[in-house]
Amino acid sequence: MLTAAKTLSGLMGLCVGDALGVPVEFTSSAERVKSPVTTMLGYGTWDVPAGTWSDDSSLRRD
Repeated sequence: MLTAAKTLSGLMGLCVGDALGVPVEFTSSAERVKSPVTTMLGYGTWDVPAGTWSDDSSLRRD
């Protein structure tokens, strides 16, 4: 049964995953092997502070 708590947990997981991935988006898997993401990173691909989420988490349709 899908509950509000399960739905919120899923959305929070999406947002955390998005914030972890934004700085390394479009980098190669070889780069990630050399330098794995183990904490919130800042800047990188989109030059944004650590923990920044993207349009993927906003659930906005453009």
